[in-house]
Amino acid sequence: MAVPVAVLACFVAFLILAQQRQEDARATAEAGHLKSVAAPSSGDAACGALLGALPADLGGFQRTDTTAPAGFARWRADKAGDVEVRCGTERPAELTATAKLQIVNGVQWLQAVPQGAPAPDGGSYWTAVDHRPYVTLWVPDGAGTAAVQAASDAITAHLTAASSTWGADQRRPVPRASAVSMSTVSSSA
Repeated sequence: MAVPVAVLACFVAFLILAQQRQEDARATAEAGHLKSVAAPSSGDAACGALLGALPADLGGFQRTDTTAPAGFARWRADKAGDVEVRCGTERPAELTATAKLQIVNGVQWLQAVPQGAPAPDGGSYWTAVDHRPYVTLWVPDGAGTAAVQAASDAITAHLTAASSTWGADQRRPVPRASAVSMSTVSSSA
């Protein structure tokens, strides 16, 4: 009789642990990747215009969260993670004269982890560095290019183009940029 009770107790303990892991995963997903990132310019009217211009559907991801914090929006797809946008973020520390940038639909993007963000776990952070205010995206692996394309188009239409700044010495060379036209790339990767 002691063996079946022990087996039952182990099974119950397993179910409790599994439920706690699911709750932890839900809490982590709700917290997201960009909500904790400082965004001192998130209340800028340009951020509101940018977020309003982004589509409800980003390559199969559906817009779900636009209320808090300011300058934040989220798109969700089943089993694929979330695409997140945060407008008004700080200038990336990694933006230097030798930083490698990629150009998508005319916008220069820097791939780097923003200060205050969790480590990338199954995705990438991208910050648009040639418009103001700065805009940072979290794109999960396998999400395709729709988020970067749509954000690039909205940034070009609603934010002010600006040159990259390097601190006190403004005579440094412009970072190398890899031109990538994604307007013809399928966003259903």
